[in-house]
Amino acid sequence: MKRVALLGSTALFGAGVMANTAMAADGIKLSVGGFFNEAYMATFDDDKEGDLGNERNTDGFFNDAEIHFDGKTTLDNGLEVGARVELEGEDDADQIDEAWVFFSGGFGEVRIGSQDDALANACILPPGGTANFSAFSPNQWGANNDVFAQNFPALTSNAACIGVDDKEDAQKLVYISPVFGGFQLTMSYTPNGGDESHVDGVGPHIGMPVNEDGESRHNFAAYGTYTYEGDGWGLTAGGGGSFEGHVEQSPGPNRDEQQFYQGAVNVTFGQFSVGGVFEYYNNLVKFSGGDDTDAWVAGGGVAYNMDAWTFGAQYSHQKSDTDGSGSDGDADFTMDRAVVTANYALGPGIDLDGEVGYTWLDTDPETADHVDDYQALEIGIGTAITF
Repeated sequence: MKRVALLGSTALFGAGVMANTAMAADGIKLSVGGFFNEAYMATFDDDKEGDLGNERNTDGFFNDAEIHFDGKTTLDNGLEVGARVELEGEDDADQIDEAWVFFSGGFGEVRIGSQDDALANACILPPGGTANFSAFSPNQWGANNDVFAQNFPALTSNAACIGVDDKEDAQKLVYISPVFGGFQLTMSYTPNGGDESHVDGVGPHIGMPVNEDGESRHNFAAYGTYTYEGDGWGLTAGGGGSFEGHVEQSPGPNRDEQQFYQGAVNVTFGQFSVGGVFEYYNNLVKFSGGDDTDAWVAGGGVAYNMDAWTFGAQYSHQKSDTDGSGSDGDADFTMDRAVVTANYALGPGIDLDGEVGYTWLDTDPETADHVDDYQALEIGIGTAITF
């Protein structure tokens, strides 16, 4: 008993010493930041009866905004502790975007909360896009392909930075390593891919979250980056994967686990930059005894900086292949998108940007004329303000 008491006293003494040495000189200091993107777009597409553009407006104003609350302090032992909450700038069903606490020091940074997984958090995309416009899942997309995408196993906007979580900002643990010789590693673990907010059972609670049919659990992602700065040139490369650990089975056909893989390389030569990206979506849709759909997105981009101006161009190609082991038969779907962009730095944190974009679709076999032959030309101008 004396030995146990001695060990207990020693542990308490050690904890007290650590607490004393880890005191903060100041309390948490709160800062406010964020962004506001606004764009005007006009889209000219197939709009006859039955076409995807039918009964769609030609133009409109569109915005995306967030207010970021960051609070942090540095303890006497050098450990930085803080939290971040991202508030949506519009009346959104998901009023809080991301929210996490973090601990940062010589070991790297640990984040816990609602946020992207490692692949989506650290992934690299080609140059040539702007805050509003891109060929890879842009902030603003004019082509009217969303109506059929809900019923066809395809990515709606040629996304190339997506992880496997059912909800992108599901509650998770993220670790970001220090930079060693240009290398950095980001890893994440998600207990349940569909649990993001209090409504999902991850706020104040009694008991553990319910495992919904078809939801993923125990997901893991890792992404590594390498950056090199040479004499008049530079290189940035990245690669990694995102993996579902288990999918909750349902009374009907069971869904297989997904695995997504992504890689990208960008090179800069003075004011010119060029790069490419590829993401493969394994088991994007796969049910036992049914159709098996895999997909991939690939493309590239270039940019040229001239004083306050940056001119860019991007191209992306998506291909989704369905193996019709079920009743629907084999089917292929492709979506191509090309954009040219311009960005003008009006002042610190204030950009004006614009685009001309073209999107076209193809199906094999031709599931419907309005899908197979759909084409859309879009013109956009916008502004991006960060604060």
